Amino acid sequence: MIIAALTLLLVQSAAPAAASTPTEEDVARETAAIDKVFDKWQGGVYKKEDDKLTCRMKQSSGDQAVDLLRCGAMIGCYAPRAEELDTIASSDAPAEDRKAQMQEVMDEVQPCIEKAHREGKRRIAIVRAAE
Repeated sequence: MIIAALTLLLVQSAAPAAASTPTEEDVARETAAIDKVFDKWQGGVYKKEDDKLTCRMKQSSGDQAVDLLRCGAMIGCYAPRAEELDTIASSDAPAEDRKAQMQEVMDEVQPCIEKAHREGKRRIAIVRAAE
């Protein structure tokens, strides 16, 4: 939900007042352009001192909408599991066990991130194709 709202806000701010309805071909062309920069982004999420999740971007994709989408997806998908990850990290279990438990959570979160990326890329592509 957070991801959709962030993406929508960003793409709406760039949308022309009287946008036309784009064709699927136009959307596909825009999606291909987004895909070219999508994997350039590097970053992750972490907790700040105030216990709020935030995105740390190591490398921008070069596309502000893609950067926002990538960060929003990670925050939106990891937020519901943040307490669980904190509990694992602070447990007395051996480091190897904690790492395995965290990896299990990350594997469970991955489909959420992939879905957010897929939906967000499509939204951005539709808006751009309509320009």
